Amino acid sequence: MGFNFSRYLVMAIILQLMFAELLTINGFQPNIMLLFIILSSISMESTSRATIIGFLIGLFSDLVLFNGLYLGLSSLVFSICAYFASQVSSNFAYRNFDLYWLSLVFLGIGLYSFFRYDFFFFNDILFFLKNWFSIALYTFFVGFVVTRILGVKQSVLEDA
Repeated sequence: MGFNFSRYLVMAIILQLMFAELLTINGFQPNIMLLFIILSSISMESTSRATIIGFLIGLFSDLVLFNGLYLGLSSLVFSICAYFASQVSSNFAYRNFDLYWLSLVFLGIGLYSFFRYDFFFFNDILFFLKNWFSIALYTFFVGFVVTRILGVKQSVLEDA
């Protein structure tokens, strides 16, 4: 079966748009594109390819999906997460798949929140942490639905 990159990219864009418009909870929405970058980079053998794809999809996300207010933020975060995700070996990905993508999503949301909500980080750390954990938990929930119900986990592990 394998991980069909273009099919899952289109699905991630549609899900991101749907969550942005319809399923925002208390102003929080999951970062589906970050989840896509992490899951797709696990099966890539080339670190430079994964990083470049993360950068380009991050730039696309900034310009099209996230209204371009923080131009380059998604490119930076997606590149970092794609780099770390591509560093995993296939043996580690198979045994600790959920732990790996959960920790990378947590890191990515943390970086994204730090740069986007830096005012809160320096002035109201509890509000910053609430935003970080709320977005991360929502993304974790959507990630479990995507990896389990849509069968993305099996596709990624077959290619890893």
